[in-house]
Amino acid sequence: MCAGERARLGELGIGRIFGKGAYGEGDCGGNGRMSQAGGETQSLDGVEPAKAGTNLDKPLNYDKLIKLFTHPDTSTLYDRQVSQLRRVARHNPNGFPLKSLPKIQQLILLALQQLNSGQAQFTKPLTSLITLAGIPFSRDCSNEELTPNGLKSAESMYRALNTVMCEAADINLQVAATAALTEVAKGKSLEKKKAPSEIKVLGVQGGTVKNDQRPKPRDLSQSMLNKSGVVDGCVNILSRLSTVMIDRLDAMVEAGSLGYISDDSSDEEGEGKGVVSPPAPAAVGVPEGSLEGSLDTLSNPSAVVENDDSLAVASLADPEVSPRPLLMALLKLLSELSESATNATLITLTGGDVATVEIMDRLNDDRDETLNLCVEILWNCLEHSSNTLNHSSPAISRAELIKKRRTGNTMYCLSDKVGIMCKTFRNLLQRGFRNKDKETRNEVLILSSLIARNKRSHNFFLSSSFVKVMSVYATVAEVGTDPDGDGEEVSHVDPHNFATVSPADLELKRILWGLLSELSRANADILDVVVESPLIETLLMYLDTDLDGDGIPDDAMYTEPEVDEEEVVDEDGDGVDDKLQVAGVMGATGAQSIISRIPRTQLRVLQSQALMVLLNLAPRAPDKFKALGGPIVVLRFLDWCDDNPLNRELIQGALMLLISVVGLPGLQEELAQMDAIRIMLQRFNDHGSPESLRADAVRIIGRLCSRHEGNQELLRKNLGIMPLVKELEEYCKHRRIICGKPKVSATGKHQAEQQEEEGAGGSMGGSAKETISPLIVAVVDCMWSSCVGNRRSEARLLQCEGQDALLDLLEICPRLMRNQIVGLLADLMLNAKCIPYLTAWRSDRSMVSAVSLLMRLWEEEEVRMKKERVDGVITNLWRPLGPHVAGAPVPKRPIHYFNEFGLLGEDLDGDGIDDGLQTTQVDETMRQGTLVAFKKLENALAAGAKRTGGNLEAKLKKSMSGEDMRGKIGGLIECIGWEQAKENLSAHEKLTLTMVQNHRIFVRAEEWMAVRDSLVCDSTKPILADALLIGSHLEEAFNVATSVSTEQGVLYEEKMQAIENEESNFFGSILLQRDQEIHQLQIKKKASMPKSLAKRKAEKEAKAAMLAKSTIREGDKEGAKPVVEVTVIGDDADADAVEEEVGGGGEEKKE
Repeated sequence: MCAGERARLGELGIGRIFGKGAYGEGDCGGNGRMSQAGGETQSLDGVEPAKAGTNLDKPLNYDKLIKLFTHPDTSTLYDRQVSQLRRVARHNPNGFPLKSLPKIQQLILLALQQLNSGQAQFTKPLTSLITLAGIPFSRDCSNEELTPNGLKSAESMYRALNTVMCEAADINLQVAATAALTEVAKGKSLEKKKAPSEIKVLGVQGGTVKNDQRPKPRDLSQSMLNKSGVVDGCVNILSRLSTVMIDRLDAMVEAGSLGYISDDSSDEEGEGKGVVSPPAPAAVGVPEGSLEGSLDTLSNPSAVVENDDSLAVASLADPEVSPRPLLMALLKLLSELSESATNATLITLTGGDVATVEIMDRLNDDRDETLNLCVEILWNCLEHSSNTLNHSSPAISRAELIKKRRTGNTMYCLSDKVGIMCKTFRNLLQRGFRNKDKETRNEVLILSSLIARNKRSHNFFLSSSFVKVMSVYATVAEVGTDPDGDGEEVSHVDPHNFATVSPADLELKRILWGLLSELSRANADILDVVVESPLIETLLMYLDTDLDGDGIPDDAMYTEPEVDEEEVVDEDGDGVDDKLQVAGVMGATGAQSIISRIPRTQLRVLQSQALMVLLNLAPRAPDKFKALGGPIVVLRFLDWCDDNPLNRELIQGALMLLISVVGLPGLQEELAQMDAIRIMLQRFNDHGSPESLRADAVRIIGRLCSRHEGNQELLRKNLGIMPLVKELEEYCKHRRIICGKPKVSATGKHQAEQQEEEGAGGSMGGSAKETISPLIVAVVDCMWSSCVGNRRSEARLLQCEGQDALLDLLEICPRLMRNQIVGLLADLMLNAKCIPYLTAWRSDRSMVSAVSLLMRLWEEEEVRMKKERVDGVITNLWRPLGPHVAGAPVPKRPIHYFNEFGLLGEDLDGDGIDDGLQTTQVDETMRQGTLVAFKKLENALAAGAKRTGGNLEAKLKKSMSGEDMRGKIGGLIECIGWEQAKENLSAHEKLTLTMVQNHRIFVRAEEWMAVRDSLVCDSTKPILADALLIGSHLEEAFNVATSVSTEQGVLYEEKMQAIENEESNFFGSILLQRDQEIHQLQIKKKASMPKSLAKRKAEKEAKAAMLAKSTIREGDKEGAKPVVEVTVIGDDADADAVEEEVGGGGEEKKE
């Protein structure tokens, strides 16, 4: 009967006779997928392929299959149940449907119950189902796994697999479940079928699109495995498995049959490559080969357990069953789970990291694959813990803090397992000669460096002698096997295992140097051990190398010569050319030989690492560094380095190292004799170098010349002052005026804040966020150290116009540099010859004088410290340098002064206790508690900033912003002279000058007020003499402040009057300009109007009359009376009688 006939009989209800039709298999007439030879379905290993002609699209009736297991009449039909489980596996060769997962997981759990009850025939079909559960599920839609039902279905399947992994009595089934969960952890069960290039998005042309907002399959799978309890189950069974391994290995040790056999050695390669020990005889009463077989399956990666139906259900306690396959599967699953930060934390919380380390400790073969998996798991957990501590938000509760810092911190949990790391490292050094072994050895050291970040582990590094072991193998290739010279040599290890020039061995040196440096920085005891070792000497050997005399060309494009594959000799089969593994002659005589064989590119890396380690050790061990000639070696190394861009990192490291040790006693003169100033000037004058390199060079010059007249003279002889001045002048050319900028009107608060941040406005000038140039700061510091105090250097500075350059820089420098420049100028003014240059200076940009510039700096400093005066006048007479409030009442005496502690000195009830203290005791107690709480918070934030390294520029800003620049300005003006300083100052600037002139008195008043406040805070009542002394000083300062306030009031009125006069003159000029414009318009308008004929005739007659009046007759003689002609407007008769004779000419008449 064909499959189609059986299906039709099943639809009629008579399929039970044949036992297949009722379960939906064998339809040959449908349109779905057909299982054919060479079709699209593929079978997995251990999974039976579907039969030909099977319609795979027709779903099975899983409810009937579940009923077959649960119904009392069919619950014992084991063969039938096994047959149906096989049919389910054959029907889903490409994965289970996502919607059917809840039913399938029930079948898996039911089959597991039958297996655990003793029915071994369920092993194979159950293994097939578990294998299929590890491949991607089939979906009806692309986002089905993201729906609530889809997530619930997938999670139920993962719970079932976790149950099989933890509760299955057969180890092969546990291995299969673990392998399936490993595939799930990789994200393959929810992997998208289509590539991004195949996804069609409306409005997007082409294939590739951006990643959508859906979670990645790997992240989603890891999250669901966490919720399903897979991490807990995996760690629990791994802990039980490690216990079994420990018990078995202890039994082997007691029996005397535990011996190491190098499976990689041969007759030709056995010498010098491993320790070969023959197997010990079997113990009495123990069958021969039983323990050996168990050991082989435990340590041999190729050992597997065959699937056999006749295999009885066994447990891990059965000595005939090897736990290695399950161990490997669990470690692979744990390595995938540890890549998730959440799962890595859960692994640590459940003890998975400790169990992994114990497995490492019990491994008989250190070159086993199991060790690599353990290292990978621990590395992931340690990295996630480090990232959590450095970048996560602060803990909000004590429980969360303990979880973050201790129970969930892998570095803390493994801090007492340093001894196991040391043991593994030594074993790999002794036995590991392959390149893979060396990589594993380096990874173990990296794990140790991650653990060392927790301070709890430092004592274990000492107690386990790990520090001494690392110190030996970090230096033995250069100084020999007797580094201390006491006749006791270190245990012999084949130099081929660590003292070659292969990349793995060179990486070993770098890791050892870095780890010892970090441990020395954090622990004083470890520092003593490292200093006693020849580590510093070894590091100096890599710097004391003639780069031009080692036979390696200095070409910047130098690369290692290519080697043909035929020329590579690899007799030991470790994957590395034997020429690179030639061990150098160990000892001081062979150090240069080893260094000379290192390729140039890798030698630069080692030299850079050596400089960084010395930068940490030299300041902490200055005596030994100086005794070994370290500064001279570094200076010579710096002189050897050419201008090759590849050497800039080395030059930078050497300069930083010299900066850290140049202040040692006697070193200034010693370095000067080695021509250090010339070398540093050469580096500084190289404008093609980075600014950081030039800044370090000029910083070294400053420290060499600090309080050393001989070096200051060498600087002058090498013409070193002029380049410093030129650098300041070049910097000033590209800057705009910062000090004393006028206010910029802003329409809103946001705009004003934005302008201030951008440095575009505000009376403060510049921005607090403005970047400071380290090079300019170093140049100013070098001028201060090398010129100030030396008359000849100061004269050379004046000759080079250095003081003018400093004043130009003061006007345009960032706000945080002003304190430094003002301090330098104040020290320069101690030389009387510098004062005329200061008073004669005028700005090239704003034409302000030096005193006016300093007055502006004073005002801006008051604004920065939020202590500006109201209209420039003191209102707080008891604290003239404190904040001033407009309209605030002024107490008559300091004893009535109000502050944050209440009313002081009042005893109205006569009980002998200050009423202000009596009423504020509760408030003071609360305040002290608040201060303690804030202090703890401040310490916590400071510790967090220290852990993250902090921000150097932020630290610089904080240190500079805390200083008050007003005292330096006062000392600078005092050197000039108060009367001379008042010349050519405006009323507003004179108003500020009164504060500068009395600054010292006001500072003393602040100190006495602080003494008084401290007494009040401590509830201490001074004796009468002390009270009178404090009161007298405060009264004196009050009187001075009162007189200054009065003088400032007069100056303020003068200032306002000057402003009014200026405004009046300005307004008068505007009015005059207006009248002139109106007059001009009237003239233009009058000239443009047309004139009538009568008007023109009248103007002509008027003009003729005017000319006639101004005419004198030529016939007038001397002595004759002049005739005055008068024109009278009226009748003609009256006109004839008007002629009047004056003198004697009255007879003549007018013609």
